[in-house]
Amino acid sequence: MAAGVAALQAPAPWPWVGMGGLAIGVVSLALQYRTHRRERSAAETRIEELEADALELSRSRDLYGSLLSALPVGVVAVQSGQAVYANPAAIEVLGERVTQADAPMPGAVRDVIDGALSGRSSSAQFSQGLPRRVMEVAARPVGEGLVLLHLSDITERSRIDRMRQDFVIAASHELKTPVAAIRAAAETVLMALEEDHDVVAGFSGRILDNAVRMSRTVSDLLDLSRLESGILPFEACDLAEVVGEVVERFLTARPSVEWDAEPTPVMGSPSYLALACRNLLENAVRHTPDDGWIRITVGAAQGVATVVVADDGTGIPSEELPRIFERFYRVDAARSRATGGTGLGLAIVKHVADLHDGRIEVESRLGQGSTFRLRIPVRSPS
Repeated sequence: MAAGVAALQAPAPWPWVGMGGLAIGVVSLALQYRTHRRERSAAETRIEELEADALELSRSRDLYGSLLSALPVGVVAVQSGQAVYANPAAIEVLGERVTQADAPMPGAVRDVIDGALSGRSSSAQFSQGLPRRVMEVAARPVGEGLVLLHLSDITERSRIDRMRQDFVIAASHELKTPVAAIRAAAETVLMALEEDHDVVAGFSGRILDNAVRMSRTVSDLLDLSRLESGILPFEACDLAEVVGEVVERFLTARPSVEWDAEPTPVMGSPSYLALACRNLLENAVRHTPDDGWIRITVGAAQGVATVVVADDGTGIPSEELPRIFERFYRVDAARSRATGGTGLGLAIVKHVADLHDGRIEVESRLGQGSTFRLRIPVRSPS
């Protein structure tokens, strides 16, 4: 009995053991909590880093998108033969549906894409629209199945190239005729030198006339070349004096020339302003009968100096007016050549006007004469 009571009063070991286990559990939970907090903090930091990267990526994408959108040339990204991106300039050329699967593309564009997909850079030209625009497309492979297209509008460049080709052809034709005439006349002179002095005199005159014609053509070509260089020495001058020196050479000729001028100070090239006025006067004399009249006036109003050359000559058909300032273009080719015209005079006038930030205007009716107005801004010496 006593032993049983003692046994009941003795402290049991399990409460301590239980309390120690509880402590270990609490410590374990605390460690797990701290580990969880660290992991959560690391995860939150990583999320923040990813969000910052995504924001930076979005900003870069927007920046590159803005840059590509601002380009004046078309840019198209093609993945596996399908356009996946096109900037506004490319959309203007290829249409709004360019990135759609069934979007049609010009054959030249498809050809350069196929060439790039095979691993080689290629380019081609095509035209479209009204008025016709000439486009150049180039393709370059930039990755596995990825091609970058570059579209450029070369309409103006093509027009200039065509003008240059036409100019060379026209200049060659203009020089070929007098050269052939000089050669034939010289051969005739050599054969008739000792037998027929009248023939020699006649053909010698032809040689001289054609040599003068060639000289004028070459001189006008050189003037055009200098004008197209865009380099002119400008100085303060009186436009009335410049024109007056030109008019003096025509006062005793037929048809009669009348002129009126007031002091008109301008900044410009006196020599080329004189050249333009001389060409306008020669053009008027060439197309006005001997009993006709030519009037020249010089003045300024509202900051613009104006030289007016009017005549009552043959006039110009209205359908010809848009082309009269083209090089070697003649309304009446036979008459112009017969009177010494090279077909370059009015082209020179237009170039002079352009280089002085001015313009040349014309009014004309067939059989009723023509009026040309050369206008340039009045400037003070800077």
